[in-house]
Amino acid sequence: MERLIKTSTLQHGSVNRPRSEQRGATLVVALIILLLMTIIGTVAMQATTLEERMAGNTRDMNLAFQASEAALRTGEAWLTSTANLITAESSSPLRCPTNCPDPEDWDSVTPAPTGTVAGVGHVAAAPAYHVGPPILIRINPGVLPPKFRKRYEVTAYGVGGSATTVAIVQSSTLDP
Repeated sequence: MERLIKTSTLQHGSVNRPRSEQRGATLVVALIILLLMTIIGTVAMQATTLEERMAGNTRDMNLAFQASEAALRTGEAWLTSTANLITAESSSPLRCPTNCPDPEDWDSVTPAPTGTVAGVGHVAAAPAYHVGPPILIRINPGVLPPKFRKRYEVTAYGVGGSATTVAIVQSSTLDP
């Protein structure tokens, strides 16, 4: 009778190793890589969200500035009429000795605006402008008789797509 001798060849690797000798390193490495990919994805989403909000705020501020510029140009054009110059002389100033707000604090309500601009799209409220009373400016210092011109301050208030985004601009215009 022949004896069969069973021989086995050991292969390197985990295929023929018993379960007690396997360590599961592949699973741990895969989980770590998955965790890293999750963290990178989360950070990328947060950065994208922040950039989107910044772009929206920039657009909103640009809308507010354009609305206030439209009101400012309308207020300057309003001064080209002689009847409006007379009206402006009796208007209340935004700057005065007591109880008047600074132009940057004007809420387009108090004192009442001189006018508003209709038809400006995508803004929360119509832009408004205020033309203050004239300020006399001497144009020939040191020469007699003195000569004066009137300078008018035009202040404009505009809001963007949301009522919390405000732009206030101001210009000075000499009488025609």
